[in-house]
Amino acid sequence: MTIEEMKAKGYKRYTAYIEKLIVTNAVEVWARDWDDARAMLEEAAKALPFSAFENEELPDIQQLEHSAESPYPIAAAQSTVTDCNEDFYKSEEK
Repeated sequence: MTIEEMKAKGYKRYTAYIEKLIVTNAVEVWARDWDDARAMLEEAAKALPFSAFENEELPDIQQLEHSAESPYPIAAAQSTVTDCNEDFYKSEEK
């Protein structure tokens, strides 16, 4: 399901920061609820290269919250996060 389809269905925007070697700019996902948003961000974090993380550990998802407005500036990782976001509800399209 695309981001535009999620918006049309009333899904909410959630924003968070993914801690890598440094804390990144915010990324956003569209989800039904906080738990789905967290799961999406964890999947996106797995898709990011391990070389971006200290000691090859999975990153910490920080400050996850519902957000009425888009964060500024958006992190370079947003494209990876968007791909994971759209794949998350793909099974519901059938």
